[in-house]
Amino acid sequence: MRASPDIGARARELEALLEEKLGLRKGAFPARVKRAGRQIPKWVHREAAVINEALTLNSHPKLRHRIDPARVQSAHDRIRQYLNGIDPADRRLGLILGMLGALAFNLLLFAVLVLGFLRWQGLI
Repeated sequence: MRASPDIGARARELEALLEEKLGLRKGAFPARVKRAGRQIPKWVHREAAVINEALTLNSHPKLRHRIDPARVQSAHDRIRQYLNGIDPADRRLGLILGMLGALAFNLLLFAVLVLGFLRWQGLI
């Protein structure tokens, strides 16, 4: 079966997308998906498991025939579609705004506590 170069090429394409969209630079495809953790949904992890299994089976000549090329192609297409929909600049902006929102809430809470303490002490 001629699935071997196709599976490797698909995995390399997804590795490049993981690097570009999520900044995951080290390791092969399985390691990058594992490091992505909660940055990607569970269904992407499940689809990546299909490709990981195909990569493992592809390395063994007698088990290579067990690979379902249609399922691997479907998993690859779904992961690629999800990763292409990620905007790295928007992710960074969301992260920064989330941190600023938490900081603003903490400062507001601190101000309320200080004013409450001052009122309790009779200084206001």
